[in-house]
Amino acid sequence: MFFTSRNTCFLDVEIEQFHIETWAWLIHCTSPTRLQKAQLILPTPDFFPKSDAVGTARAAVIFDRVVHFAQMDGVPIELRPEKPLAGEVSTFGHVQNGKHALGTHAHEGNHSVITYGEELIGKPIALIATFAHELGHALNGGFPYSPPGGYENTEPATDITSVFLGFGVFGANAAFNFESHQDFDRQGWSSSRSGYLTEEEWAFSIAIFCALKSIDVDLAAPFLKKHIWKMVSRAAKYVDRADIVAKIEEEAK
Repeated sequence: MFFTSRNTCFLDVEIEQFHIETWAWLIHCTSPTRLQKAQLILPTPDFFPKSDAVGTARAAVIFDRVVHFAQMDGVPIELRPEKPLAGEVSTFGHVQNGKHALGTHAHEGNHSVITYGEELIGKPIALIATFAHELGHALNGGFPYSPPGGYENTEPATDITSVFLGFGVFGANAAFNFESHQDFDRQGWSSSRSGYLTEEEWAFSIAIFCALKSIDVDLAAPFLKKHIWKMVSRAAKYVDRADIVAKIEEEAK
């Protein structure tokens, strides 16, 4: 295992080590061709062509594209929508803090079941990030051993799995949103948290994916929130300087 000084790490030293070991776990437990074929998936028509489908039919079209780019075509998966939870409404405001699960994954018989909240249909970035996370569960749930640190680290490891599948840009952009609104006699705020990693951790993981794939990280710049892109840019320089790829490859042996 590799340890470095807290002052020289991009993340907290223990968290950074967890990321290194989790990437090694993913590489070790999958075929070499999976990472070789993985793409940096972006919110463009090349990846997600315009569709006239609406409602749950639209979600199904998007899900099929996510499944395809995750290299999971042919894996038996059933997609189920769930009705959204109502936020708390009062005379003075509406606060929704996004603490409920945006999606779930479970095994039923010989297939997987993935659910998603119907409120995500109008939020394609968060919808795709949710689908990628749940497909990550479908993938790493079949690994022969638990993620680094044990079963309790399954959720953050699965966020990293979604980056491994190519969907880091979506996860990073959906990680935190805050909006205010005002309508006649009420005003309020809506905040939502998606995923289990911090924005800095998403940035670090995107930088690792690009380094492992020898992808120019600048390709992600136009599609990331500005403050996240700044983190990704710094993370990419650090990943190169600290030789993170070599550390991952050594752990994966």
